[in-house]
Amino acid sequence: MSHLNQLASELLVDGCISVAEVDKIRHHIEHDGNLDLDDVIFLIDLLGRAESVCPEFDEVFLPLMRYVLLKDGKIDADEQVLLVDMMTARGCIREAELQLLKDLLVESTEVTPQFRTLCEAAFAIPVR
Repeated sequence: MSHLNQLASELLVDGCISVAEVDKIRHHIEHDGNLDLDDVIFLIDLLGRAESVCPEFDEVFLPLMRYVLLKDGKIDADEQVLLVDMMTARGCIREAELQLLKDLLVESTEVTPQFRTLCEAAFAIPVR
């Protein structure tokens, strides 16, 4: 865990996640060949701590999020918590995050009433 804290500190020296830092992030998450919840949690933490992120961050983060969450075809309660963490990390819901929710609704093999309620609530919030 200290390795991840050190990496996060290095990436956020200036408070921003730039294209060059996205390459470091990509290398880190692909290094062990196992894309998992730990990677998602790490990226959500980075998203919340950064003052700004470049669009390339979402090109790595959102597909990873989709992949990890849909491994079993459904979004369980713990995964819903991660989605809420993602949507609140920047203090506002971003358009790309809403699109991810829409994609998850379509691509999930099983949609729980709780996940549907979460999505409906998120879709009702104005995007910044």
